[in-house]
Order: sequence, then C-alpha cells, then structure tokens
Amino acid sequence: MQILVFVSSNGSLAPLRIINAKRSPKAVVYVYHKFGSDAPFKMVKVFQTAIENFVKSRPREWVALNGFRATRVEMELNFIEYVVVLTHREMWQNIGPILQSQADLASFGLEVSKKLNLRYISPPKPIHLSTEKSGRNKYIESDSTMGGKENEINQVAEMFRNE
Repeated sequence: MQILVFVSSNGSLAPLRIINAKRSPKAVVYVYHKFGSDAPFKMVKVFQTAIENFVKSRPREWVALNGFRATRVEMELNFIEYVVVLTHREMWQNIGPILQSQADLASFGLEVSKKLNLRYISPPKPIHLSTEKSGRNKYIESDSTMGGKENEINQVAEMFRNE
C-alpha cells in the first residue's frame, strides 16, 4: 500500500478547483458542428433527428441528449455553429470510454452532414506576399475571377519587379 502526502500552503491552493473524479456526476459532453448559413433549416432538423436516433440506439453509452442548439452565428464568415450536449453513462474518472463515445458521435455527425450537404466551406482569404516600403500590404485575392493561373503569376512577378 502506497501513501501519498502532499504538502502545500493554503494560498497556493486558493485559485485552484479540486475535484474528486470518482464522486463527480456523470460526464457532460459537448460536440460542435458548423453548417453553412445557407443550409436549409429543414435539413438541420433532419440532422438533429439523426443525432437523436444515434444517441437512443446506444443506451449503454448515453444517458440523454440534453440539447441541440445554435451557439454562434457568423454571417460574415458564412456559418452557423451548433452544439450537441449529451450526458454520458460514465463518470469523468473513466475518461477513456467518454472520449471514444465523443469521437464516435463527432464522426457520425460529420458523415451525416456530408450526406445532407450541410458542410461548411470557409470563404477564401487573401494571400499575403510582401510588404511595400510605405508599410501597406499587397494582397492577391484567391478568387477565380482573376483570369486563371497565368494572370496570378504575372501579378506576383509584377510585385517583385516594383521592389
């Protein structure tokens, strides 16, 4: 039998939160999904139903589906983020099965979102190539309206000729 002794001042423990994972309540797990802002609400409801059925078909893993709600709406970035909140059967002390169940749910959600065409594709960002002496940045937009790769190569070459 091994006895562990920890000696510390009360001041060093004051900002910490000490928990006993064995006595903690059942694990609450969060899984986030991003959908394009143009995704039809009807398809989001179908996705929610698929997640509900996935959880109900695994009663030895999940206690309940606590919530499915939009948590973040970013119209400039063209996405809406949803969170799936679930209670697992295990306590936090047994973290292995909890993380495996969370990964299984995330993978299932990804596959369902692919089939329903709910995947989020981020908008293209400008590509930073160099800085002018005046301090302004030069950018080349990664857009298909530039006239193809030849035009992009010419623009890059032109930037380096000016320096």
